[in-house]
Amino acid sequence: MTRSMLLIVGSALWLALGAVPALADNGPHISTAGMITDRCAGCHRLHTAKAAYVLVEEEPALCYTCHGTGGAGASTNVVDGLGYGNVYPSTTRGPAVGALRGGGFSYALIDSANPTGLSSNGFNSTGQVLPLVLSSRAAVTSRHDIGVDGTAWGSGALNSGAGATVQLLCTSCHDPHGGANTAGTTAFAKQTYRILKPIPAQSGATDGVAIKDATTKTYTTGNYWKPSDPFSTGSTGFLGSISDWCAQCHTRYWENGELMSSGTGDAIYAYRHVSNAASVGLPNCIQCHVAHGSNATMGTYSGALTNPDGTPGTPGDSRLLRIDNRGTCQMCHNR
Repeated sequence: MTRSMLLIVGSALWLALGAVPALADNGPHISTAGMITDRCAGCHRLHTAKAAYVLVEEEPALCYTCHGTGGAGASTNVVDGLGYGNVYPSTTRGPAVGALRGGGFSYALIDSANPTGLSSNGFNSTGQVLPLVLSSRAAVTSRHDIGVDGTAWGSGALNSGAGATVQLLCTSCHDPHGGANTAGTTAFAKQTYRILKPIPAQSGATDGVAIKDATTKTYTTGNYWKPSDPFSTGSTGFLGSISDWCAQCHTRYWENGELMSSGTGDAIYAYRHVSNAASVGLPNCIQCHVAHGSNATMGTYSGALTNPDGTPGTPGDSRLLRIDNRGTCQMCHNR
């Protein structure tokens, strides 16, 4: 194999190894695999590939061979919203140990109907974390659609419509080779948080947002009102950067509070709630919404909202919110 072919294979973007178990941002996804790594063959075939970038299968199906319902050992099941107890390079999946913090694309375990007693920072009066996880999975009522056309609401410049039509894939957000790295600079960490790309595909962004990786990986949660790892808070961590990252696609959803009363000048997204706080319990994209899918249920008013472009919304669509109806509002405002 020529050196140029090695570079082509090494450049292909993929989230999960088809025949090799994987952690969500660890294990075979580490960027420094070395020259004689065995990892390439998990996803690529140079002459008999079935998908672009010489991949053995189209995504998301290839990703789901490790990270799906019947995955071969990955600790994260993004379809059912479950986390497991195995560690790479185990070839078998251990028992389920918790609920994925981002929910799942088909099911989730968010106990969205029972936030009673929580304060804005996710603890009860005695300082104990309250359980907010279901004992069995529930079908999602909203999700980031994967592999089909959808609208990236709020994308683009002011007054450019409701948002662009895009088709998300796993690799739209994640870099399977361990996170972006610009050699010789400190602009991006070699290993970014959850192997998120500093610039998501189809976002149109140019600067990028690299979120500092966590030294300890925590994929599951017992409390869905606590969206952050204890080690990733602050201006350089997850909560301090995630709203900036989300806003690369949902450009006109980002708000620091200055335009809540004066308006943005946009015909659709004229006034917006603040969304860039960097502390647990304060308004932030990921404080109110999960990343993959939510099983929260919506009532008459919450479940019958129109889309930003004026078209009828999907009945009961939970908009990736963590709590039923508009309980996310009550968690802070308690009216």
